[in-house]
Amino acid sequence: MKDIRHVATGDGERAAASHTQLNRSGDSIDLVSGLSADLCEELADLAQQCITGYSDDRPVSASLVLSRLSNALTGAAPVLAVARDGRKVTGWCAVRRPEPGEARARLWGPVVAPTARRAGLGRRLLGRVVDAVEWPLVTTDVPVDRAGAGDFFTRSGWKALDTITVLHGAPAADALDAVTAADVAELETYVATAARRFAGVEASFAQSTLPRWRDDARFRPETLLLDPPTGSLLLALAQRNDTTSELLLAEVWAAEAGVRRRLIAQAHAVAADRQVSTVRAVTRQDPADFVACGMRVTGRCHTFALPGGR
Repeated sequence: MKDIRHVATGDGERAAASHTQLNRSGDSIDLVSGLSADLCEELADLAQQCITGYSDDRPVSASLVLSRLSNALTGAAPVLAVARDGRKVTGWCAVRRPEPGEARARLWGPVVAPTARRAGLGRRLLGRVVDAVEWPLVTTDVPVDRAGAGDFFTRSGWKALDTITVLHGAPAADALDAVTAADVAELETYVATAARRFAGVEASFAQSTLPRWRDDARFRPETLLLDPPTGSLLLALAQRNDTTSELLLAEVWAAEAGVRRRLIAQAHAVAADRQVSTVRAVTRQDPADFVACGMRVTGRCHTFALPGGR
């Protein structure tokens, strides 16, 4: 799923694995063992500050940070490095541990405050978490319009893996005639079957799809749209904070263009019903179905993987 997007900044030397704290320009970096409510607020505030005005701009909240960095199935906390200048958080970087059945762990960040950039903090945060884990790693989405973000990973030895298109649209006050997860019995079986059929997910991991989705702070049964005759679905996630709101079209699983477009149109009606300000979609596929439903391409992102044995 598409979550808190990657914000990468900074140059400088890689942190030595043996260091528990690193000091440069007044910043110290520590590995943090848990996610307290106050820390999640600090991480969310910095993430929101860093994405404002870019193509990955969207609402970030403490509940979103907690649900996206923690493991849905096991509840395990992430490997998290936090940089502070005194008591103020100036940067962070996290690895969400792989869920049972996942091949890679997910890297979030590094996220670096504008006032702390160009002093090597981003590279040191990245090095700190990479040195602390053994799993293969893949980044979250790195916006192309963020100057230097892709180069940051390339210079660090990572390789581009996928290209993701970001689109925006407006809620549409049409009649809401969608079938939702609230209307269907045996929902876990429905979602697992769709995961195997449309997303090519291995059978045992497909069974955990709905539990993982339910762990997302944004998940509501009323925004999981279904097309029972074809077994298709669209996962939409509503998110708000103090300043903005959106409905994210996170997954669209359907074989027929007509079904995909009907689900996308229904999602725009859901957005109006839930009174959010924006509809956003992220897709690795041809965005034509979203464009046909009135959405516009606003940016593109890449994901990066750490090659070799990692």
